Amino acid sequence: MSDCDICKQIKERNNLLYEDEKIAAFLSLNPATAGHIIIAPKQHAPILEQVPDFIVSELFIKANKLSIACFEAIGAEGTNIIIQNGIAAGQSVPHTTIHIVPRKENDGLNLLWKPKQQSEEQMSTLELMIKEEAKKIAPFEKEKPKPIEIKKPEEIKPTKEENYMIKQLKRIP
Repeated sequence: MSDCDICKQIKERNNLLYEDEKIAAFLSLNPATAGHIIIAPKQHAPILEQVPDFIVSELFIKANKLSIACFEAIGAEGTNIIIQNGIAAGQSVPHTTIHIVPRKENDGLNLLWKPKQQSEEQMSTLELMIKEEAKKIAPFEKEKPKPIEIKKPEEIKPTKEENYMIKQLKRIP
């Protein structure tokens, strides 16, 4: 998509930290903290639900590895791994992204929210509604298998004549 900032950043390889055929990760241009990383599928998808399951799996694997990199490389003491999925959730760019925000104790970044209490009746209703919808969850989408190239083993060529002493040792029972 030509007007998507994430697609542009992937194409231009700005602040690129990691890339493979499906995923790109780069430093955020508007970081919440030092080392803030954005991970995105290369294929344009405005919301998470439009990303194929096998790519979602890869996104989370890479998020885990890049979170570890934040601990090791910049001394993070924690990370927030955030998905803003939809405008109501704070998504400002129409491309699925996962944010890794490196954290240190007392860094001043406040991502806490105040829980909203639900009545028992509301909780039961929500539980039933979501359970009913969850029954429709289909099996994971499988990536098309790639052909495996099997190479023939190389022929072993004798390098020198065998040492007669080693040959004798092989005969000993």
